[in-house]
This record gives sequence, C-alpha cells and structure tokens, in this order.
Amino acid sequence: MKTTVVALSCLTVAVVSLAGGRAGGSKAGIPTPGAQIGVVRIVEILQVLAKARKHTDEITTDRIKGRAELQALAKEIETEEAELAGLKASSSDHLKQSEALAEKKAHYSAHKDFLDRQILLKQQLWMQKAYGEIVRAIREVAVEKGLPLVLVKDDPNLPGLEAVSALIATQKVLYCGGCPDITREVQARLLAARP
Repeated sequence: MKTTVVALSCLTVAVVSLAGGRAGGSKAGIPTPGAQIGVVRIVEILQVLAKARKHTDEITTDRIKGRAELQALAKEIETEEAELAGLKASSSDHLKQSEALAEKKAHYSAHKDFLDRQILLKQQLWMQKAYGEIVRAIREVAVEKGLPLVLVKDDPNLPGLEAVSALIATQKVLYCGGCPDITREVQARLLAARP
C-alpha cells in the first residue's frame, strides 16, 4: 500500500512536470523540460555528521556511565546471591535476604530499561535535529544550483538485513544517470556551520 502511494506520488510529479513544461515554462516551481533533478545521499550525510559532532561522544559517555552503574548493581546482586546461598533456607534471615535480592534485581532491570530508553531518545532527538538541518542545507544548495527537485538516493549496499529491508521499503530513486549529486556540497555546508 505504501509503495503504491509513493509510486503514484512520483508519477503525479512527473505528469505535472511534463504538463507544466508543455504549457510554456516553469510555473509555481514546476520544473521545465530539461531542468535537472538533483539527488542526495541522506544516510551518508548523517554518518558524516555523527562522526563530526560531539553528539556521538556524549552518547558514548552516557552509555559507558550507564554500563558502569549496571555493572556495580550486578556485583551487588552477585554478592547478595552468594550470601543467600550461605543461609539456611527456612530461616528468617534467608527470607529477608531473598526479598532484598528480589528488589535489587527489579531495580537493576528497571534501571537498565531506563538507560536504554534514555540513550534511544537522545539518538532520536539528534536525528530529528540533524535531519532538519540537512533539509535546510539541501534547499539552499538546490536553489543556488537551480535544481527544481532533489530526490534521496541512498546506497543500497548497507550492511545488515534490516537496513536493506528498510531501504527497499523507502528508496524512491532507483536510477539517476546524469542527475547532479549534491551530497558533498550539503556535507560541506553542514560541517562549516557546526560550532
């Protein structure tokens, strides 16, 4: 269903573009025949930005700190399990120790889930901000180059089955012979603008 909608949208753009050209030129931003369509590789730009910005360092630091906290909790749990093994199973001390151990395991699990969600949220927020910056830079470069339309053309040789599946589901440009690729210009603009 999604593929059908995307295909129909592309077909509509193509028909409108051709109709606008035959009617005597560009109206309201509709490309005229012979106008070039640019392409850009968003995934590559995101990878370059991730390497170049301190965001990656911050997330790595948070991840290391979270792992250290979890390792400390795991050691406490391990110590308490050893103590519990040394207690008589029917004693009140065994019961108290079992309860304390269960609470500590629940805390460990909840803390692990919280840290995972926190890192994922930071990555998503960065991705959202970076994508907005990329779109603005693409728009600026396209206007400077006189490109009325820019499409995403990412490399289909991504590692991993999930990445390839996602690319197949979203890839809109399968061939772009002769289309100007503005990826490098967009990258340079974004890297020059970073603090």
